[in-house]
Amino acid sequence: MLSGLELPDFRPTSPLRMPDAVRDPAFAYEVGEGPLGVDEVARVLFAAQGCTGRAWGRCLRAAPSAGATYPLQLYVAVNHVEGVEPGVYKYVSPAPFKHMLAPVEQRLPPGRGAVTVYIEEISERTTSVYGERGYMYVREEVGHAVQGAMLECSILGLAARLRALEPPVGRVRYCIDVGPRGRRLSERGVAAGRLPEPAPALLTLEEAIAARRSVRRYRREPLSLSEVSALLSWSLQGEPRPYQPPAGRYEVECYLVVRDVKGLEPGVYRYLPGENDLEMAASGDRSRRLAEACLGQEWVARAALNVVLSSRGGEAAEVEAGMVGQGIYLAATSLRLGTVAVGAFYDDEVASELGARGRPLYVLPVGRP
Repeated sequence: MLSGLELPDFRPTSPLRMPDAVRDPAFAYEVGEGPLGVDEVARVLFAAQGCTGRAWGRCLRAAPSAGATYPLQLYVAVNHVEGVEPGVYKYVSPAPFKHMLAPVEQRLPPGRGAVTVYIEEISERTTSVYGERGYMYVREEVGHAVQGAMLECSILGLAARLRALEPPVGRVRYCIDVGPRGRRLSERGVAAGRLPEPAPALLTLEEAIAARRSVRRYRREPLSLSEVSALLSWSLQGEPRPYQPPAGRYEVECYLVVRDVKGLEPGVYRYLPGENDLEMAASGDRSRRLAEACLGQEWVARAALNVVLSSRGGEAAEVEAGMVGQGIYLAATSLRLGTVAVGAFYDDEVASELGARGRPLYVLPVGRP
């Protein structure tokens, strides 16, 4: 193990739940200079890339990864953290709920706020398995890690802002500035819409971060419309939506392919986040055809519904899809539902099934484990 600063073991302690996090998001505030406590910094880092368990001889992390290739490495520029010398550190989480900061000689641009978290993309870990498609998976994983950290900042009462580095510094394209909350930048407006009140979260946000797993087996039971409302509300609903878009504008559209949801006819629906409403695009159960377009992945056909994300944007839209995907993962876990991120599919066939105007980025089947 590398020598360095041992961080406090991660244990879910906050009573706040996912709706609390999205109601008052960290990105709605200016980032102050500090100081922050070590435990606060440790929790933010864990929510992005902490080890939550072990399987197949490796750590499972707070963010999902295609084929468990885990191409991300976090670095932390410490400016003002109580008890920690300013400098650059590598984040290491080698065992479940344990983690540390190892000092390194890493040249990074100046940080802002109390700490800046830099996300290095070691893309070859994923592209060596998935070829060129792997670059999309890596960018989506960046979005998962960012949104996990952002949600944790929200329940800790911190401010956080995502920045794209132009030009990138080596393999670092994105960073997150974190600090105490300063001036509020925006208010969230959430339309009532026609979807019902979301179902209550059964786990706290930190419990969901620790428990999140990719689930591919589902019972043949319907979902309730209030559960669907919760999935969408906590990951997509409102103006602004519950995440900071990497491109500075929202580029991701959301479709539902419904097979078995009480109160909804089987069919394809487009979600309207500003109106919190569903617009039917096509009737009839399309889940089997969607599964065939996803290279025959059976869990797509068996899920009660599939959330499909698409966009006409470029690389930043792929990061945004990962942010939405992390929201759906944590929302599903909070409701004791299961999901898995599917990125292997025939783009044209999925788009045709949806009637989508953009390129499909993610398929997320959802059901009862």
